[in-house]
Amino acid sequence: MGAKTKMDGHFSRTDKKDVHGSRLSRRKFLKLAAIAGLSIGASGIPKQSDSAPSGQPGAASAPKGRWIHTSCLNCPARCGITVKVAGEKAIQIKGNRSSLVSEGQICPRGHIGLQVLYDQERILSPLKRSQTKKGRGIDPLWKPISWDQAIEEIVGKIRSLHDTLQPHRLLLLSGLNSRSNEDLLSRFAEAFGTPNLVSGDGLDREAEKIGNWMADGHFDACAYDLDQTNYLISFGADLLESTPPVARWLRKWGRMRREKPIRTKIIDVQPRYSLTASKSDEWIPIKPGTEAALAMAIAHVIIREELFDQRFIKEWTVGFDQYRQIALQYYAPETVSKITGIPAETIYRIAGEFARTRPALAIPGKGAIAWPGGSYTAYAIHCLNALVGSIDVPGGILYQESPEYRTIPNGPRDEIAKKGLEQPFLDLHGTEDFPAARVVTNQVPRSILAGKPYPMEMAIGFNSNFNMTAPGTGQWEEALKKIRFYVHVAPFISEMAEFADLVLPSTTFLEEWGYDHSSPGSGSAEIRIKQPVVKPRGDSKSIGDILFLLAGKFPGAVEKAFKDIGGSAEGYARFRTSSFLPWEEFRKKGVWKGPSYEYRKYPRIFHTPSKKFEFVSGNLRTLQIRNGREVRGGMVFSPHYSDAKWLGEEGQYPLILFPYQPLLTFENGSQNYPWAQEIFLPMQGVGWMSPAEINSETARKMNLRDRDQVWIESPFGKIRTLIKVSEGIHPGIVSIPCGQGHTSYGRWQKRIGCNPNEVTGIDFDVLSGQSAFFNTRVKIYKA
Repeated sequence: MGAKTKMDGHFSRTDKKDVHGSRLSRRKFLKLAAIAGLSIGASGIPKQSDSAPSGQPGAASAPKGRWIHTSCLNCPARCGITVKVAGEKAIQIKGNRSSLVSEGQICPRGHIGLQVLYDQERILSPLKRSQTKKGRGIDPLWKPISWDQAIEEIVGKIRSLHDTLQPHRLLLLSGLNSRSNEDLLSRFAEAFGTPNLVSGDGLDREAEKIGNWMADGHFDACAYDLDQTNYLISFGADLLESTPPVARWLRKWGRMRREKPIRTKIIDVQPRYSLTASKSDEWIPIKPGTEAALAMAIAHVIIREELFDQRFIKEWTVGFDQYRQIALQYYAPETVSKITGIPAETIYRIAGEFARTRPALAIPGKGAIAWPGGSYTAYAIHCLNALVGSIDVPGGILYQESPEYRTIPNGPRDEIAKKGLEQPFLDLHGTEDFPAARVVTNQVPRSILAGKPYPMEMAIGFNSNFNMTAPGTGQWEEALKKIRFYVHVAPFISEMAEFADLVLPSTTFLEEWGYDHSSPGSGSAEIRIKQPVVKPRGDSKSIGDILFLLAGKFPGAVEKAFKDIGGSAEGYARFRTSSFLPWEEFRKKGVWKGPSYEYRKYPRIFHTPSKKFEFVSGNLRTLQIRNGREVRGGMVFSPHYSDAKWLGEEGQYPLILFPYQPLLTFENGSQNYPWAQEIFLPMQGVGWMSPAEINSETARKMNLRDRDQVWIESPFGKIRTLIKVSEGIHPGIVSIPCGQGHTSYGRWQKRIGCNPNEVTGIDFDVLSGQSAFFNTRVKIYKA
């Protein structure tokens, strides 16, 4: 680990080769960025002699250059960006001012796109494994090969599955990709005949989507009219760090707090004093996993004191009487106070404020919903918005509008493909185990290891790194070893790539063609073009072009499915977006915006059996009728709280593991960016590490001090790190940032910090298939 030092009351990690700093000053950041810029400059970013841009370290003056519009891919928000290019080098990134989602702003992740592009350790040619053994820490002994050889081997394996009537035994794994690449992947899977295209969505917000679907019929996250809201309660949402779209939250925070006549009051409810909590009016530390009880208690007060929006409830909701009865009978603040640890008087106060300070918003976050029962928590929180009439009104919930791309004909399917698509899903979504789920990401390795519903022969991963980002990382490693032929497509050798038989070097988001549209944010439809700002580095190819290349080598339905839709990633993007703007105009503007948002579309927005907002879910009842029987654990049709299910006995494991995602965590399989590492934890003023935060009283009882090296052990393994003693954390939890603990690739990330997912147990929200991240118990002791 290197020597440990203490600076300005904080702790730091120093290394004999690199200085990994502590409290960050502007001078220190500029110094490190200058060093990083020089090292990267050798691969493409201009050095000082090349006249780096104004504001960049070492710059004397801004060089002349041209600005090219594209979109970011350092998080799911996919913000519109504009990149300055001098000569053939990208030198600066800023937001596209035409975008409504972020109002022309980007978050720190967007700026670090330069280090993503010019990472010196990127793979730039196809690689083939020559080591037969697979496992963590085993060198694959990569050997460069040609694209022709790589494609020939892949097509041979795929053709073998087709010819033996087993297309369903091809698994496609999709991490963070552009919308256009996601569409092409779906088309490839359907034409070939595999039902097993699995995204990483099951690790993110699926419980929130199901909660909304139960209430209003929309299987999506909500958008929010932040400009006009006056009161906001955040339930476990790190709005300024990881809740997409982050750039929009960062921009709108200033709008809510300083740019409107009535300053928005913000209440942050979560066990950890986060960056969001530090900028809110009030932080309410809650016992983990009890957010549904708090939401129902707030409803209790609003209903009992008749503070709800009576007109909206009467005209546009059903099931209110049953919901009222449940809230009044079981969720009095005095009762819920014992569950949540929040004083009853606090619950009464915030409930009254929420109902009287309209328009008001209640927002669920991952910390509240990534639990067993998380769908019902999201449902309970969403119902608060309906109670105060904050549905499709100024300052309330918005329903994200989607653009209508140019329609393409359904891809042809041969008889083999049709039979393959009829096979059971590997992730078991839509089954009795996960009845309402659309994707259950973390079920995939369990199915592979069990060989059920059938063995998997081949897999291709596209920008995926699930054995880093999913709970129970070891199960993914074992599953990848069991797959006979695994191909990894990415710019980097991630932890997942180390189990591959072939690695194909894909481009970064600054080198490829495509399109993206908004994740829920502004509500209004918006499309961002994706176009290269520089030529692809080395021999890398975009994922879109790789799919076109594979399709062209596979005569029959797959080849026909990719015929007459553009012929390449660029042609496909042009083909799908031609109905919005002329191509050259689109390239110049970078953004197409739909009409202004229309409020109060009640006859059109509710996709429920009653065509209204439902406090008793007709969608859920219909699902049970369709299944013909109760699913595992039965079904309850109204929002409610259930005691948390814990992994580990409290007597042996007294603390709850509570991981969180800092703003500078990247989701593309790499953390190999020194600018991000240096400011990784701004609340603590440190980088290059992942300390475990515990409450000072907890530390005292365990005889632990700030900066002590400790083991954090769960029933599933143990990891080593140092601790940060803090008052800003619930006494019953230990909180560790995600993003560090890489075991593969890159001197700026390898062997730095720890990964809490290594000791997190595997569990799910039954309805949505959402992975549970917060119900694992741990113990701590000195290393």
